[in-house]
Amino acid sequence: MHNTSDLSFKVVATLAAYRGVFLNGTGDTVGYPTTTASAPIGITTDTVLDTDMAIPVRSAGIAELEFNDSVTSGGLVALNAAGQGVPAVGATLTNTYVIGRLIGDKVNTTGTVAKILINPHSVYGQL
Repeated sequence: MHNTSDLSFKVVATLAAYRGVFLNGTGDTVGYPTTTASAPIGITTDTVLDTDMAIPVRSAGIAELEFNDSVTSGGLVALNAAGQGVPAVGATLTNTYVIGRLIGDKVNTTGTVAKILINPHSVYGQL
């Protein structure tokens, strides 16, 4: 399966690998979403510890994401304010952006890193 190459963005603060990020509007820098209504642009593939560095971000294809809640296999994934994956279900879909779908086994434990398919048709679409 083909995976796109990562894009490089400046950071506004220390960012961890495997977290969802959005463009914060300040010099094309990325940071963690401020709310579930922040439109994600992708998932970090490395960690940066200094704000004068750049971070690689995967914006399409398959990416690893750290989860903060249980998500069923094939389930829609949204992001919390720390950029971690959470289930996008029911009432939580109001004003929430979906970054993709969990592929592989169900996530049961907070802190689990699992693969998601970033869905280019819904990652920017508000449900």
